Amino acid sequence: MSGFENDISIGAGITQSQSSQGGFSLQMFGKPTIVLAHLSFKAASLFFYFFANFFTSSFIVQFLVILTLLSMDFWAVKNITGRLLVGLRWWNFVDADGNNHWKFESAKDMTRFPAIDRRVFWLGLVVGPAVWIFFVVTAFLTLKFEWMIVALLGALMNLANLWGYLRCRWNNTEQMTSYFQKWAFLNVLRRAQQPPQEYQNPVFSA
Repeated sequence: MSGFENDISIGAGITQSQSSQGGFSLQMFGKPTIVLAHLSFKAASLFFYFFANFFTSSFIVQFLVILTLLSMDFWAVKNITGRLLVGLRWWNFVDADGNNHWKFESAKDMTRFPAIDRRVFWLGLVVGPAVWIFFVVTAFLTLKFEWMIVALLGALMNLANLWGYLRCRWNNTEQMTSYFQKWAFLNVLRRAQQPPQEYQNPVFSA
C-alpha cells in the first residue's frame, strides 16, 4: 500500500523536551494522542464490563455497549495505533475466486518510532487479552455464562490483534517460535547465573 512508509505526524507531540525533566508526562511519548487512544479504547471496554451494573440493569444494553467498545478498540488498534506507534499493519481480503488472503506489513525504518511508544503499544496488546481471559475464567467459575460469552468475545478480538501484530513482527511462525524459545532460554540462563542471596537470620542480623 502506497504511503505506508511515510512519516505520518498524526498525534505527534509538540515537544519532547519535558521527557528529560523527570516524572511522567504525555510529552515523553512521540505520539501522545495515539498512545492515549490506544490505552483508552482498551480501558473503556474493560471498565464498562466491570462496572456495567452501575450504569444499567439491562443485560442487552450492557452487551451492546461492551460490543461497541470492543469493536472500536479492535478497529483503532488494527488500523491506526499499530501503524502509527510501531509501524506494523495487517489485514485480509477475499479475491475474486473466494480465497482468503492475509497480509502482514512492517516499516523498514523502525527508528522513526520511539521506543517508549512501542513498549506501551505492546504492553496494551498483551495485557488486554490477558485481562479478558481472566474475566472468562472468573465468569465460568461463578457460573455467569452470559458474562463468560461477553468476556470471550473480548478475549478473541484482543487475541486476533495480538496474533496479527506478532505475525507482522516476524515473517513466519517459525521465526516467532524461535524468538520466544530463545527469549525463554536466555531468561533461564540469566537467572541461573545470578549469585545466590545469602540468608540472614533476622534475630542476629540487628
